Amino acid sequence: MSRVAQQIRDVVWPRRGIRGWAAWLALKPASGLFATGVALRNLGYRIGLFRVHKAGIAVVSVGNLSVGGSGKTPITLWLAQQLAAHGARVAILLRGYRGRARQVTIVSKGAGPEVDVETAGDEAVMLAKSFDGAVITARRRADGVAAAEELGYDVVVLDDGFQHRALARDFDLVLLNGRPGGLLPAGPMRERLSALKRADAVAFVDKSEDGDPAAATVVKGRGDKPVFNVRFVATALVEADGGRWRERPIGLISGRRVAVVAGIAEPGPFYAAVRQWEAQIQEVFEYSDHHRYTQADWQRLSRHTREVDLIVTTEKDLVKLEHFPFAKGKLVALRIAPDIEDGDTLVRMVSERAARAAAA
Repeated sequence: MSRVAQQIRDVVWPRRGIRGWAAWLALKPASGLFATGVALRNLGYRIGLFRVHKAGIAVVSVGNLSVGGSGKTPITLWLAQQLAAHGARVAILLRGYRGRARQVTIVSKGAGPEVDVETAGDEAVMLAKSFDGAVITARRRADGVAAAEELGYDVVVLDDGFQHRALARDFDLVLLNGRPGGLLPAGPMRERLSALKRADAVAFVDKSEDGDPAAATVVKGRGDKPVFNVRFVATALVEADGGRWRERPIGLISGRRVAVVAGIAEPGPFYAAVRQWEAQIQEVFEYSDHHRYTQADWQRLSRHTREVDLIVTTEKDLVKLEHFPFAKGKLVALRIAPDIEDGDTLVRMVSERAARAAAA
């Protein structure tokens, strides 16, 4: 993460100290302009000024109201796997952030990635290594849904689709992390909490110890929306072996000296998960979200991790780091999965809505 971005996230958004308050006040006018733009755009869709594409198959969106760090991708994977287990033919659709492909790209048909990270982006390749169905990227989401329909899929799970109003959805699941704050750029919010009226269900994710109790009360007090509590748990270690991933017991990090490497939006919960398994963190290497690792990065990591037992990273980082010649068995990723309270009810709601869409 760049120094400026980190200062905004850690100092300005929570308004810490005099500097935080001063910067927040300076950015408030820009947030007002952003709010006006969002309101006008939503109004355009509400009155029919902007066209909304209706797909020929069911479209389910997993999105949020804030930028980064809410757990959209692991919940997208979980929901796709659950729907597939219930008999649906499911594809996952992403924008392909930081990938160079501009056209529709079939990242996987269920047997692992067919393109690299540079083409499709790290999240798409990570999902392709973990999901048995199709993974597709498309800058224009309607084109990606059409591609999934041509391949014979009957449900598309859209990663980060709540603000993509040009494509109609049959179910909108919105994630909130308990710290709504203000609108961009003075805060992390893309939209206000009032946008939840467009959601079909809310997943409340409080991954941080400084979550906002007021935000939780607001969300859980909305009787018109079902709310599902979510926590993320570390389930295994993942190791790259000949281009494929294999799981190893998570207990292997217990009591070991480790270095952690993170190129994600909010690395705090990742560090906490490593510590929870009583690993001794000796070195911390923090990069910007979606960081593209270079030969110089690998040399730096190798030089500073000679005395540790393991280098622990995230799955999103592993898809980029696995191509470097680390010592065999030294580089592992922490696999994080959502534990959703009453998750069966959520899956049933989504499945029923998808079935109605198919019937229609």
